[in-house]
Amino acid sequence: MSTANKPSHLVLLGGGHAHVEVLRQFGRHPVPNLKLTLVSRDAHSPYSGMLPGFVAGHYTHKQVHIDLARLARFAGARFIEADAVGLNRDRRELLLADHKPLDYDRLSINIGSTPQLKVPGAREHAVPVKPIDGFTARWKVLLGRARRETAPLRIAVVGGGAGGVELTLAMQHRLRQERQNHGGDPDSLGFLLLTASAELLPTHAPRVRRFFHRTLLERKVELHCAQRVQRVEAGQLWTESG
Repeated sequence: MSTANKPSHLVLLGGGHAHVEVLRQFGRHPVPNLKLTLVSRDAHSPYSGMLPGFVAGHYTHKQVHIDLARLARFAGARFIEADAVGLNRDRRELLLADHKPLDYDRLSINIGSTPQLKVPGAREHAVPVKPIDGFTARWKVLLGRARRETAPLRIAVVGGGAGGVELTLAMQHRLRQERQNHGGDPDSLGFLLLTASAELLPTHAPRVRRFFHRTLLERKVELHCAQRVQRVEAGQLWTESG
């Protein structure tokens, strides 16, 4: 049987930002004789750029997630919700959990980043921001504590880049608001930001750095620069300086 007219099969593994844009473009500009499949373990993909706004309470959970099944339909793609467990490169097959192998002509992988948590104790005693779904689950628990409890609560954020600064300010805004709305004292919440860099937001312009440095101080966020975290224990961070 001739395969001259057989559609080429492009498989997109993961619902990362790049694949979201690829699907959007395929929906706007279909490609003839192309079979398109999206594989993702989750049916909804969080948009990380909106995470601080979600934490601050400005966006709902639904607003910060992309409906991958709906986007796939728009692009004329098949959507498979499954975990990828391996590749058979010789046979050009993507191996899936609880699903038969998926053949492909071209495979693109965009599954997002996951921190390695190399610092001793971080895996047991810290909350990584990514994967975002894991973070949001822990965030809901913390919100519950802020609402129910009146005891002092101290939040530490490690990382002085844009993400760390945004999340610190967003968490402070939301948690203070929640504690006050439930009859507690918002000043019983303390926040500190640690970064291994000598200064805050090292890749940003000096004026931006000065603005956020001033903002953090005005909002009584403890800022610790040039403090690389060496290990994490229950309720404690240890830096290289001791």
